[in-house]
Amino acid sequence: MRSRLLKIWLLVVAVALFINIGAYPLYDADEGRNGEVGREMAATNDYVMPRIDGMPYLDKPIVYFAAEALAIEVLGATELAARLPAVVFTLFTAALIFWFARRVWSEDEALVASIAFLTMPLALAFSRTVIFDSALTFFMVAATMAFYFAIETREKKWSAIAWASIALGVLTKGPVAIAVPLLIAIPFAIRRKAFRALWSIAGLVLFVAIIAPWVWAVSRVVPDFLHYVLVTETMQRLATKALKRTGPPWYFIPFLLGGALPWCIPAIMSWRRERRDETMIFAALWVLVPFIFFSISQSKRPQYILPVMPAIALLAARCWTTEERRVRIAAQLAAVLFIFIGALFIAFPHVHVRMDPLIAAGARVAALPMGIATIAGGALAMLRRKDLAVIALTIPIITIPMTANPLLLAIGERRSAKSFVAQLPPAPKYVAIEDYTGSMEFYLGKPIDVVTPDAEEFTSNYIIRHYDQFANDARWPVKRTLTLERGVVYIVRNNDAAHRATLENNGFSLVASSAHHLAYR
Repeated sequence: MRSRLLKIWLLVVAVALFINIGAYPLYDADEGRNGEVGREMAATNDYVMPRIDGMPYLDKPIVYFAAEALAIEVLGATELAARLPAVVFTLFTAALIFWFARRVWSEDEALVASIAFLTMPLALAFSRTVIFDSALTFFMVAATMAFYFAIETREKKWSAIAWASIALGVLTKGPVAIAVPLLIAIPFAIRRKAFRALWSIAGLVLFVAIIAPWVWAVSRVVPDFLHYVLVTETMQRLATKALKRTGPPWYFIPFLLGGALPWCIPAIMSWRRERRDETMIFAALWVLVPFIFFSISQSKRPQYILPVMPAIALLAARCWTTEERRVRIAAQLAAVLFIFIGALFIAFPHVHVRMDPLIAAGARVAALPMGIATIAGGALAMLRRKDLAVIALTIPIITIPMTANPLLLAIGERRSAKSFVAQLPPAPKYVAIEDYTGSMEFYLGKPIDVVTPDAEEFTSNYIIRHYDQFANDARWPVKRTLTLERGVVYIVRNNDAAHRATLENNGFSLVASSAHHLAYR
């Protein structure tokens, strides 16, 4: 392998993540909601209590929102600022992968592993999404790697680093950050007869010292905070269907394989008995244990499997640098697959599909360049030099931010309120009638009163479960009943015939419209 060429390409791959990152709107529900929480944190300079529309938003902890708010304070309330933390945390994870692989193997494995991770479709997607999982993955990876060195070296400093990383993961997305690294590390520690290496007084002290101040500060304002986090957001999410995020046991298989293309192919081929070492066994546990854990869980979302991608990258890199014959087979299989996928892209504009016309138009514009890039990458992967084959297999993925932008913009027209807000006239107050999205308030930059019977519009389990508390207090934006006032702009869903008729019958005129929203004044 020629490390100099791969070093240059790693830089190219890292830069490619930033292309067009702010070129399309924030999507509802997740991006719009999370972007608005970060915007309000920056606006209020309250880096303790996350809020949406002024109300406590306790569905997720503070770390990602704080990073987002810092970016917004510097760059303004823009798509770039909202998405920037996800890219940065993804690059931090790649740096950890590089460090780990170079420490346990060599620089060749380090380069291939970090490039492989950054060019996995799942990693790319969530590096450009305003969501917590890129940050959570970074802290989980740091904890998992630290546990590995704690087991192998028996040095307590690694256990302390692991528990500090877990604490920061808890402050990013909750107790799942405890479960996954431990579930990976415990069987490996038992195998290596080093179970006690996972625990240390320093680790416990750091864990408590990092988490306790924020929990104490929030609990002073919201006394039932811990009950909500531990019972509703954790136990019910994992053990019951209460949060309506269920899926079949095989739910994660396509995301595990498709999300890691093409690197899942050499990762699978790396499992050869005579080539196994303890690090590969650890990486295999890293893939299998979270996969089983989340498959059993009653809550399923594609991003839950993101922390597994670094382990697949490590296994793929080990195969790529040690298995000459298998690398050729893996590259050829990936090449054939990419050429087939590229042909499907090119054929897409000529096939009738039942899609939203606007999204279909964007997909047709994006299909040709995506198809060309995918076929080119597949064809070049046939090259015999392994470093060039690595580069070739990344081309279809790193060109997505450029080639897919027409599609992303078209989706934004349907899944974002940005263009709708641009039509709204200035007003002393905005009232949404059973209609609210995070992107609406993000782009409006002002509070919105929401008339709602259940607060479902906020997509916040905490606010929904505390609807009566908010609706019975005039300080909060949640309202039970509609009161019409002159000069106020009222926002309704475009399929809400009853409220549209009420507004029109009382002399209100249409002033803005979009695929999902209408505004009257």
